[in-house]
Amino acid sequence: MDTQESSPGRRAGWFGQHSVAVVAAVVAAVLGGVATAWGENLFTPGASDSGAQVRVLEARIKDLEAANGRLDEELAALRDANDSQRAELDDVEAQNQELREENDRLREQASAGDGAGTDGDGGAAPDESGGGASAVVSGIRRETDAPVQVMLHTCLDLDTTSADWGAASVPQDLCYGDAGVEGARLTIMSGVPSRADCEAQTTWQQTITSDSVAEGMHLCVQTNERRTAYTHIAAVDTDAETVAFDLVVWESS
Repeated sequence: MDTQESSPGRRAGWFGQHSVAVVAAVVAAVLGGVATAWGENLFTPGASDSGAQVRVLEARIKDLEAANGRLDEELAALRDANDSQRAELDDVEAQNQELREENDRLREQASAGDGAGTDGDGGAAPDESGGGASAVVSGIRRETDAPVQVMLHTCLDLDTTSADWGAASVPQDLCYGDAGVEGARLTIMSGVPSRADCEAQTTWQQTITSDSVAEGMHLCVQTNERRTAYTHIAAVDTDAETVAFDLVVWESS
């Protein structure tokens, strides 16, 4: 019968005839799915922005590198300036050390000469050069580099550290007035005295009269704050009514 003939044998024949087509369809379906998935991965939304993001990052990196380069240049300039300042500081320190050594040398020379050149009364021998500032000893508070000129009716404060020695018209440690050279405590010395010479004095006066005031005169002075001082009258100009003093003031004991 037709029905029996179409059962197993005919079905086998049908599968045999169509197996290649079935396999091809299955393979095509699988490959189509893969291709679709691949395409979706390639065209995922936002994936096309990655290139722009990379370019932005590269631009930022370039900016940072440029800023870093500028900072390196500024740092190098600061280092150069620092080296220059260090060199200047070293020069100043070297000069300061030289001045200290010179000052120490002068003090040693002055100390060594304190006992030399005394006269028979134990006072200092006269200074032929007339330079009052040569009475340099240790413990000096301040001294003049050049004579200080004082006008008539002017006084000096030997305790001050001001550049003008506190010049004023009120009574102070050392004055030039109508009567002559005046002060609270003055003593005429025969030569350039040492600090010890001045401190050993027991006889004081308040005025060296105008008739006695002369260029080259040496005086010990005791200040209002009980400091010991020395003054050398470097010049007297009666016409201009001025007197010039070399001054040395020692620290208080």
